[in-house]
This record gives sequence, structure tokens and C-alpha cells, in this order.
Amino acid sequence: MKRVLFVATSTTQGGAEKTVYTLATLLDPQKFQVAGIVSLKPKGVFAEKLESMGHKVYTLGLTGRPNLGHLKALGDIVRETKPDLVHAVMFQAIQFSRAMRLFGYAEFPLLSAPRVHYRTRSNFSLWIDRLLKPFDAMLATESEASRKYLLEKLKYDPDKVVTVYNGTDIASWPLSKVDRERVRGKLGLGPEHVLIGAVGRLDEQKGHRFLLEAVAQLKAAHKVKLAVVGEGPLRGELEALARSLHLEHDVVFPGELQNIPVWLSAFDIFVQPSLWEGLPNALLEAMGMGLPVIATKVDGVPELVQHDVNGLLVEAGQPQGLFMAIQDLALDAAFRGRLASAAKRTIQEKFKLADMIANYEKLYAKLTAVGSRPPNFPKPEGTYGIP
Repeated sequence: MKRVLFVATSTTQGGAEKTVYTLATLLDPQKFQVAGIVSLKPKGVFAEKLESMGHKVYTLGLTGRPNLGHLKALGDIVRETKPDLVHAVMFQAIQFSRAMRLFGYAEFPLLSAPRVHYRTRSNFSLWIDRLLKPFDAMLATESEASRKYLLEKLKYDPDKVVTVYNGTDIASWPLSKVDRERVRGKLGLGPEHVLIGAVGRLDEQKGHRFLLEAVAQLKAAHKVKLAVVGEGPLRGELEALARSLHLEHDVVFPGELQNIPVWLSAFDIFVQPSLWEGLPNALLEAMGMGLPVIATKVDGVPELVQHDVNGLLVEAGQPQGLFMAIQDLALDAAFRGRLASAAKRTIQEKFKLADMIANYEKLYAKLTAVGSRPPNFPKPEGTYGIP
């Protein structure tokens, strides 16, 4: 049985963090043992869940600039847990894991999962990345768009980068009529109201300000309400924007919630207004629950959403495009139903959680079969999870 140590930048409620949680809890125990989970930053909600299930979770308590002490502490954890493979997720965790090998603190095969965040890094950060990238055994991206970025912009070796699509099991869940009535009742909504929903961290990437501007146009002629579920550094700014747009009674910010499917059941339309994305779990889950979706045409999103087939695509950063797409769906229940059915079918056929886990397990098996060696590892053959 091979031991896998997960190293993540954080364990708060986010898409990358959820992937770590999912893998740590659902890997085949006959093949893989979770040696532990390391969060560079203080423990978040997923760390607490993992600990409640009996997993060993470590934290470096990183809140500011990292130093060699943090790196040594991570090396101590690796030596203590003796993993056959380290799976590092998100930029900072990847650089820490690579640097451990550079300085000789520990030796292990490294699978890096950089996600979409590489596209917003400073030139200095990307210089560090170029210096340390030879220490990867493989990289797994969540979309072909992310893989293409690594190959074309950052000049990664194509033989060392594979795509493993995110997956969800939520497609087996029906929309709950009880939850729908309860949430909508709390919001004071009748059957004539259209509830627009967005789920995601409240930061620049998610583009919520453009959605607020679109809803400000909509409310003049339509009975709509917007729920922006999530927490983040821009909450105060977004609430102030809502007030300036006279949306105090038309927008709610419920915060970071554990019961996301309950709120999805209450939504009539799901909107993902991001400025950049990989393959967002929130969008996968909304489609899996059978909601009509509107998403921005960025990065990996068109690999999931086909315009006018299983959702609507709009240009990023354009409130008018969001306004028109939401209005089209708000006025046509049959159109919403057609897109919703196709969205659910897409998740059931191409983005199943079981497939994601199986594809990672294949990758783990290949890498651990190679064994621990100096920086350049043979590549596993093939790519995984590409529909």
C-alpha cells in the first residue's frame, strides 16, 4: 500500500481545497493510505472535517512571508510521515514542496497541481517557478486551458503535464422542494420571483461586481433577487457597491455556508461571472443539481459549458452581457428547463467524481511505481480525465 501526503496552501472552503478533501477521504484504502494533510496556512474548515474523520492534519501556521524555518518544518513532517508520494496543490504549496527537494530536506516523487492561479503571479514568483519546476515528477491541471497555459506561456515539458478534470457526485442529488420553499420563504420570495445565485470566494477573480451591475439593470423590469454565497476580502466593498446601486433589498450575502445544495435548490439561475477560472467546482455542482447556468467564457469554462446547449456563455467583465443572458432565462422557463436538463446530463456523463478519483489513482500508481529519484522522473504514459 502506497502512502500519499497532501500539501495544500490552505484548507479553507475553496475549489482546490475541496479537491484535497475529496481525495483524502475517497481514495481506495486497499491501494493508498493517506499519510497526512499539510496546510501551509492556519487550519480551515476542511482541516477540521478531516480531523473529525481521524486524519492527521498539520499546519505550518503561515500568515506572512515564508522563511527557511517553515521549509524545515515541512521537511520534518515529510520525514515523520514517510510518504511514497507528495501531492502538492496550489502555487505556494508547490514551491514549498519543490524547495524541500532543492535543499535536501526530504526526497520523494512530487505531483504538483498548480490550478489556475499561475496566471496572476508576479514575475518574481514565475522566476521562482522556473527555477524549481524540474523537481516535479508530474503536474496535473484541472483543465486543458490550464495545461495549454503551462506549456505555451511557462514552457513546461508537455510530457510532464496531464489534465485530470474535476468531478462531482452531486449529479445524483435532486433539487429539494422542501429546501427550496424554506430558503425562498426566508427571503420573502413568491413563485413569481426569479432567484439568481452565485457561489464563490468574494475576491477580484470571481467578478461579482459585474453581476451586481447586471442585477441593477434587471430589477427595473423583472422580479429578481440575487444571493451571493461565500466569504472573502471584498465582502465590504461588494456590500457597499450593492448599496450604491440601490440593491439593499435585492441582494443578500449569506456568507460561507456548509449547506450549498440547500441554496442551489432555491436558485432559478446560477451565474459564474469569473474573470479567470480553471474548472470551477461551484459551476460543476450547479450543473449537476440541474440548474440553468450562465458563465463567463474564460479559460477552462468552455470545456464544461457549451453555449446554448447546456448553458450560456458571456464575455468576462461585461455587465451588459450578463444582463441580457439573465433576462433571456428569466423570461423563458422552458429555455431554463432545456439548459438545466442538458447541464445535468453533461455532469453525469463526463464529470463524475468517481472518474476523477480513478484518474488520480492511476497517476499515483504510475508515480509510486517509479519510486523516489532525483529531479527528473519518467512520465506516466497518457493523460487522464479528458472527455
